[in-house]
Amino acid sequence: ENCVKRFARCATAESFNRQMAVEDLKFKQGDQWPEDIRSQRTIDKRPCLTINKMKTFIHQITNDQRQNRPAINVSPVGDRSDIETARMFKGLIRQIERQSNADVAYDTAFDSAVSMGWGYWRIITDYETDNSFDQCIRIERIRNPFRVYMDPDHQEPDGSDAQWCFISDLITREAF
Repeated sequence: ENCVKRFARCATAESFNRQMAVEDLKFKQGDQWPEDIRSQRTIDKRPCLTINKMKTFIHQITNDQRQNRPAINVSPVGDRSDIETARMFKGLIRQIERQSNADVAYDTAFDSAVSMGWGYWRIITDYETDNSFDQCIRIERIRNPFRVYMDPDHQEPDGSDAQWCFISDLITREAF
C-alpha cells in the first residue's frame, strides 16, 4: 500500500515534466509542427516542410561528452589514508566500468539528458554464477528513462538524496 501511494505521488509530481519530455523527443525526431497548423495545411494541400537541425545540435553536445569523458577519481583524504589504496580503488572502479561496458550506460543517459532533460544509469550487484554467493558490481544502462520514477522530494540535481526510486518494467502475464 505504501508503494502504491508513493508511485501515485511520484507519477502525479512528474506528469507535466514527462509530457514535456515526450514533446521534446517528438521535436527531436522532426515532428515540429503544431497539430492544428499541420491539419490546416493538409486541408489546404500545402506542404509542412521541416528542416530538422536538432539532431545536429544534440550531437555537438554528446560528442563533446564522448571526447572528454568524466572519470571517477579516488583521492586519499584524512590521517589514515593511503595513496596505494586510493590507486587500488581507482583501478577497481576502472575494471568495473570496463566489464560493465559503462561507456554505453553513460552515453545513453547523457543523450537522454540532452534530448529530454534527464537520463539514468544504475549500479547493481549480481551473482557471478547461479551456484555462487560471490557478487560482482556492474554499471547498467537504463535505455528508457520513462521507466524511472524518482522520489519527488529529492533536492540534489543528481537525485543522490532521494529516499526511494521505482524502476518499472513491462513483463508478460505468463512471466509474472
